[in-house]
Amino acid sequence: MRGVAHGLAVVALLLSLAGVVRAAVTVQAVVDQEEVYVGQSFTLQVQVEGSDSPGEPDISSLIDFTVEPRGGQQNSSESVSIINGRMSRVSHRGYVFNYELTSKREGRLVIPPLSVIIDKQLYQTQPVRIVVKQPEESDEFKLRQTLSKDRVYVGEPVTLTVTWYIGKDVKGFNFTLPIFSDPRFTISADDRASLTPGQDNSVRIPVPGGEIVAEKGQGVLNGEKYLTVTFSRIVTVNETGKISLPQITVSCQALSGYRQGSGRDPFSGMFPDDFFGRSRQVYRTEVVPSDQPVVEVFPLPEEGRPVDFTGLVGEYSVAVTATPTKVKIGDPITLNIQIAGPSVAGASLPSLAEGLGVNDFKVPDEMAPGEGSAVLKTFTQTIRARHAGVRQIPSLHLAYFNPDTGRYETASSPPVLLEVSEARLVTAQDAEGGMPSGPEKKELTTVKGGISYNYEGPEVLTIQAPIGSVGMDFGWYVLLGAPPGVFLLVLVGAGVVRLGRKDPVGRAARRAYGRLRTELDPLADGSETVAGYQAIGLAMREYLGAKLRRNPAALTYVDVEPDLIHAGVGPELLGRLRQVMEQCEASQYAGALSLGDVKRLRDLAVQVADDLESLLVKGVGR
Repeated sequence: MRGVAHGLAVVALLLSLAGVVRAAVTVQAVVDQEEVYVGQSFTLQVQVEGSDSPGEPDISSLIDFTVEPRGGQQNSSESVSIINGRMSRVSHRGYVFNYELTSKREGRLVIPPLSVIIDKQLYQTQPVRIVVKQPEESDEFKLRQTLSKDRVYVGEPVTLTVTWYIGKDVKGFNFTLPIFSDPRFTISADDRASLTPGQDNSVRIPVPGGEIVAEKGQGVLNGEKYLTVTFSRIVTVNETGKISLPQITVSCQALSGYRQGSGRDPFSGMFPDDFFGRSRQVYRTEVVPSDQPVVEVFPLPEEGRPVDFTGLVGEYSVAVTATPTKVKIGDPITLNIQIAGPSVAGASLPSLAEGLGVNDFKVPDEMAPGEGSAVLKTFTQTIRARHAGVRQIPSLHLAYFNPDTGRYETASSPPVLLEVSEARLVTAQDAEGGMPSGPEKKELTTVKGGISYNYEGPEVLTIQAPIGSVGMDFGWYVLLGAPPGVFLLVLVGAGVVRLGRKDPVGRAARRAYGRLRTELDPLADGSETVAGYQAIGLAMREYLGAKLRRNPAALTYVDVEPDLIHAGVGPELLGRLRQVMEQCEASQYAGALSLGDVKRLRDLAVQVADDLESLLVKGVGR
C-alpha cells in the first residue's frame, strides 16, 4: 500500500510539472466547393484554432452572396503523453462557424478576409477564391416565370407564377428567389391559389421569412410532357420603366445513372437493385435557371388624383356593418369595415373622423390595425353617437386608381341606419330604490350634573397595579422588543419591494382600490359639474383595468362584463356598476340635460367598488 501511494504521488508530481502545449490562435476560411453555379448553395466554414470562445465573425463584406448562418460548435480536445519518463499534456481548443452561401452573380469571385475578435484581439481569415458559372438549361429541366400582365402601373398588383418542369427523378432541391429581397418589388401571398400544407399534391419551399406551399402536377412545354412544381405570388413593382425580373434558380440532386454492382458480391445481378433496400442510383447536382421576363411599368397620372388617395391600384370595394344599431347617446357602437381588392396588404383605414363627422360621432384618436388575408382586410373600431339627432352612419369612401379605365375612382359603402335615443342620467338615489342616503341622524341627550364616571360595577373595586410598575414593565417590553421589531419591518419591506418588482401588474391590482378612494374622496362635496362625472368614470375605468389587467383607456361596461361574470359578480352588483359607468359616459354627450347629483353618484361608485373588491381579490384580480 505504501508503494502504491508513493507511485501515485510521483505521477501527481509529474502531472503538475508537465508542460502544457497549446496551439497558437489562428483562423481560416474553407469552402466545400471551389466551383459552383449561380444560385447553387455551398458551405463556408470559419475555423478557429487555439480558442473555444471566439466572437462572431463579421460577414458584412460578403456582398456577392446571400448568407444563411448554420450555427457553430466547439472543436476542443485534450491528451496526455509520456515520452522517456517525461509527461506532457496537449490541449487543443477550437471552434467552427458554419454558413450557407449562394452566389448572386457569375465570375471569379473572392470571399474577402473575415474578421474575428478573440480575447480582445482582431484576427482575419485568408481570402478564398471560387469560380461561379452561369447555369444552363437542359432538356430534362426547365424553369419558367409568368406574369399575368406585362404592362402595368406602378403599385399595380399582378400575379407571378413560377413553374419548374421536371423530366427525370430528383431528390433534394432548393429554390433561390432573389425577387423576395429586391427593393424594386413587393411580394405578398396569393390566397386565390393557396394550398393546405400536407395535401398529397403539396410541396413546401423555404423562402425568406417563411415558406411557400407549391403544387405538384403535370404539364406540357414545347410539346414535351413533364412533372411540374408550381407556385404563385402577388407582385407589386415599385418603380417605373422596363424592368427584368431577377433570375430564379433551383438546384437539385438529379438522377444521372446507376452504379454497377461489385464483382465480389455473390448476389450481383441476381436481384433487382432495390430488392434489399440498397440503392444503386447515382445522383449529381444540377442547377436550373429561369427566364427573365420584362415588365413595362407606367407612372400614375397626376391629373384627377384625389387628396385622400393612399396608393391603391386596382379595383376595390368597401363595406361597413355596425353593432348595435339601436343605442343611447354615448353607447359604444362597434364598426366592422372591410376593404376588398386584388392586394390589400398595404391598405389603410379611411379617416373616420372626417368620414363620420366630429359633431355627430366621437372617434378614438388611435385606429385599430386591420386583419385578414391578401385580398380582404377587416378593421374593427368603436365609435359613439354624440346626440339623438344622429340617424345613420354615413357612407365611407375609398379612393383608388383603376388601371382598366385609367382613371381615379372612389368606392363607397352603403350608409347604416341608426336609432339613437336620449340618455337619462340615473342618480344614486334612483339606483338604491329611492331610499335616502347618508347616516341616520340621532338626537343628542343632555346629562344633568356634567361629566359622569365612565365605569360602574363591582370590578371597579379590584386592586389595580400601580401606574409606575405598569410603566416600568412596558418600558422593558419596548426595550426588548424594539430590535426584532425593526428587523421584521425591514424584512417585510424588502419582501414587498421584491414582490412589486417581480409582479408590477399584480402590485397595481392590489393598490387599485386605494387609488380609487384617493380619486373619489375630493368629490364628496357634491359639486355638480361635467368634470365631476368624468373624474368618477376615469377612476372606475382605472380601477377595473388594474383589477382585470386590461387597458383602462377605452373600457366600457360591455368590455368588462364577461370578466366580472367569470369572477362571480352577481346580476344585482353588475346592474349598479352598469348604472355608474353609463351615467359617467352619458354625461360627456348629454349637452344641456340635468347632470344630477355628483355626490350621490360618487357614493354609489364607492359602494360598488367596496362590493367588487372582496370578489376580485379572490378572482381575476389576484
